[in-house]
Amino acid sequence: MLPDILSYPAPLQKRIRQYWPDFIENYRRVYPQAGATDIQSLINVVAAAYKDRSASLRKTDEARARREDWFQQPQQVGMMLYVHLFSGDLKKLAHHIDYFKELGVTYLHLMPLLQPRQGPNDGGYAVADYRNTDPRLGTMTDLRALAALLRKEGILLVVDMVMNHTAREHAWAQAALRGEAHYQAYYWMFDDRSLPDAYERTLPEVFPDFAPGNFTWQPEIEKWVWTTFYNFQWDLNFSNPDVFAAMLGEMLFVANCGVDVLRLDAVPFLWKKMGTNCQNQPEAVFMLAAYRALVRMAAPGVLFKSEAIVAPDDIIKYLGAGGLESKVCEIGYNATLMNHLWHALASENTHLLRTTLSQLPAIPAEATWLNYIRCHDDIGWGISDDNAAAVQQEGRGTRNFCTDFYTGALPGTYAEGYVFQRDRGTGEARVSGTAAALAGLQKAQVEAEPKLIAAALRRLRLLNSIIFFMRGIPLIYSGDELGQLNDFSYLLDPERAGDNRWVHRPPMNWPKAELRHSEGTVEQQLFSWHVHLAKVRAAQAALHGRSTDRILMPDNDHVFLCERMWKGERLLLAANFSGSTQAVSLGVLPDAWRGEVCAELLSGRSLRFTDRELVLPPYGAFWLQPAESFSARPNRRVKLSVHVRTEFGETVFISGSNEALGAWQLPAAVPAQANDYPWWTAEVEMPEGEAFSYRWLRVRNREVVQYGPEIGRAVACWDGAES
Repeated sequence: MLPDILSYPAPLQKRIRQYWPDFIENYRRVYPQAGATDIQSLINVVAAAYKDRSASLRKTDEARARREDWFQQPQQVGMMLYVHLFSGDLKKLAHHIDYFKELGVTYLHLMPLLQPRQGPNDGGYAVADYRNTDPRLGTMTDLRALAALLRKEGILLVVDMVMNHTAREHAWAQAALRGEAHYQAYYWMFDDRSLPDAYERTLPEVFPDFAPGNFTWQPEIEKWVWTTFYNFQWDLNFSNPDVFAAMLGEMLFVANCGVDVLRLDAVPFLWKKMGTNCQNQPEAVFMLAAYRALVRMAAPGVLFKSEAIVAPDDIIKYLGAGGLESKVCEIGYNATLMNHLWHALASENTHLLRTTLSQLPAIPAEATWLNYIRCHDDIGWGISDDNAAAVQQEGRGTRNFCTDFYTGALPGTYAEGYVFQRDRGTGEARVSGTAAALAGLQKAQVEAEPKLIAAALRRLRLLNSIIFFMRGIPLIYSGDELGQLNDFSYLLDPERAGDNRWVHRPPMNWPKAELRHSEGTVEQQLFSWHVHLAKVRAAQAALHGRSTDRILMPDNDHVFLCERMWKGERLLLAANFSGSTQAVSLGVLPDAWRGEVCAELLSGRSLRFTDRELVLPPYGAFWLQPAESFSARPNRRVKLSVHVRTEFGETVFISGSNEALGAWQLPAAVPAQANDYPWWTAEVEMPEGEAFSYRWLRVRNREVVQYGPEIGRAVACWDGAES
């Protein structure tokens, strides 16, 4: 039965009626004992928030309500950053809006900026006041002004809403420390260790190295308090409906500051249940669904983003599943894609990546992923034992391989990352490090080796080409667009020195940013690639957030293939995770991709596969569309080198599948020169975008004495010959 709403404005009445079923069904699942007074008070909070919402925000709400997929357009590109590291404060951040627009950013996540406790604060995630900003960053007035500027420029503002806990210094916690029973019930408090010990039997440790255990003794009140993360972060007791109501007020206050997306932090931990790991409990999902319905009543233009870095079957719950489709969070982190991309890059094998993604549960059409390479957090190797076994691997061994590779423990690795939080029981660990450091750019630049730098840049372009293509919103971590390296200045700060995640949270290097316009610099190459990806992506209808996507299974484990389809448009991502040229037989692909000609969107060129093979350069990625004909381009001079030892009187020829190399006819083969013997080199001209295969021939007296044992493959590319 609806509460009394007749005194409310007509638009609000309409929305309350629209979202009432979703709210009451899920609220009752969590709080069956709640009475009519409790429910009326929640609706009153909604009404007050609606009244306080500005005219411009209401106008935005109405526009977004008319188009449900407004945030799923291919034009969306995200960035996340720490304000103090990027610009110093909120006012100065406003001066960099042109930078975001140049990069194509339409979605801006400002890392925790609500007022934290003084001293150690878990990077801002220990909130002392939800209604004020960190004074070092500015004021709520500054935040509202920034939000208005961003909205004018078409950029969504994303702000963290830390729900699972507050800082010990929050007013609620301080009242609890004064002995106020009402506020002590806001938290999980125990008079002795009997219940904490019982919970601990099944609870994991989030930070075993520097925050072991899950409970902290508070001598002021002689009670144990639940502290999942740090001893200064007190877990809220959401089994208490008063806590639910109090957090609703804080959420709506932040939303009314002009925030477009509330990033709901640590949502898997919201509900505690004895005998479980107290993560991903059904009540947590029902609670979020109830919150979403209430927030939609007051501010339907505000989205929820779940911070749930958990197993795929659990992640999907927060995006709506099992009857809750389109009723929980609209956005979620695609952590599975992230950590499996890094595994594929290290192993140069996509079998696990393909298998895992093909088995992911489908997200609702109304939801979308955030696809990212790196974020502010460490990389946890979320590779399940079952998925590893499906590709004949052992789970722990695969996860340890990733850790060892990216922390430099394996011979020949190019990565420079660091172990974070090794599990004392399993020996497994997570990894810290910037994307550039993990992809080999840091090591290559230190060694000043051009070939290694080029390879690292190819890896970074490869990874970005994938996250900009896959279903969802690509998310750039600030500095990655410039190739910023690991930063060790955190070691000089006693509050941060013990947490090596700060190594991949460097301050924005504005002198480096200026190099983004200097042709040939690392910064220019990476920044321009991000800009280019955003522009190409924006023009592709097939990359709409509600498109159908399908993982294809090639006949080459170095290659990753994904097809996107939307309203008659189709695109194919083909990505090579190997440092050498790779090919896929066109015969194993769906019919639409079996023609020998494709349009390659990232280069704006045609590609022709004369050998009925899709040929990919080292660490290359193509965005392909079927094409009926090959668009001729000026010839490109292609240099081919082969390693052949010869005897006196012998010469080497190179023969290949295209006309430039004689179409496998010996009389038309191209002679090679031995200026760097035993390397033989031939230069030929051929149409740009033509893929071909080739082999060397040892010739004496015009007769072939030996054929090369293997057929090489190459493509005449827009950035040079690839073989």
